[in-house]
Amino acid sequence: MAALSVFVPLLFSFEQSRPDWAERLDYRQDELYPIKMQINSIPLVEVKVNGSPFWVIFDTGCSTGFSLTSVVEGKIEHKVTGKSTELNPDGSYRGETKLVTIASLEVFGQKYAPVETSISDWRIFSTAKFNGLLGLGYFKGKRVTIDYKKKKIGITDRPLDYAAVKDFSVPAVTLLEASDSHADLIYVLGKVRGHPTVIYLDTGSSASFIDPSMVDASEIKKGKRHLIAENVEMSLGDFSFTVKQLRVQEQKRGVNFEYPQTVKLGSDVIRDFLITIDKISSKLFLAKN
Repeated sequence: MAALSVFVPLLFSFEQSRPDWAERLDYRQDELYPIKMQINSIPLVEVKVNGSPFWVIFDTGCSTGFSLTSVVEGKIEHKVTGKSTELNPDGSYRGETKLVTIASLEVFGQKYAPVETSISDWRIFSTAKFNGLLGLGYFKGKRVTIDYKKKKIGITDRPLDYAAVKDFSVPAVTLLEASDSHADLIYVLGKVRGHPTVIYLDTGSSASFIDPSMVDASEIKKGKRHLIAENVEMSLGDFSFTVKQLRVQEQKRGVNFEYPQTVKLGSDVIRDFLITIDKISSKLFLAKN
């Protein structure tokens, strides 16, 4: 009886920890992992660098795949191989980084060795310290679902039968193909107040932005620190939603699509949805969470 009294609560805890979307989106229990949240709602995932665990930002805006910051520089062995210049999305100068080689990197059970990466001063990118960034370059041929509210991430290399989940979410939209350094970033065609535009999704950003060309001058308000636009209606395919607040700032990312990229959605907006990035079928879909 003693063994049973311990087993029952554990089983209850196991079931409670499994999000309801896992079965419907065909994720096994061993394909679900915990995530943490920074104060600004940016998701963190655990990786192993040279066998040691570190929590890094899950950043769909990380075009290099993986990078480290000066926060962990003294905690890991690495070999400096050179230096590089970091640029902002518009091509302007951001800062200098060290190019390094580490013995190994483990990402959700998959090991890479050796790995060429970089170490940058964390202040180049953020006002808060962080260990590093992990981008979608390490998720080729995989499907990823992020649940900010339940603090879970699902990762699988099995394709999804979209016909079986029509009652669960809206139809998926196709990921736009970008070249060079933008190849592993998320661009999708959407609409802002009925006007077609390219929308960029960046989980590593704590703020969302809209180009002033998409907002009437009379709608732009002065916030505490930034110009803002409020209650902006958007859609991705048949999925419509309203963003309560966006910073108004010119968007220049050096990508060439049929329509301009005028919106960047960060984790302040994405956190309200269940987001699935399907690198197997090159699709993305959001669902109310």
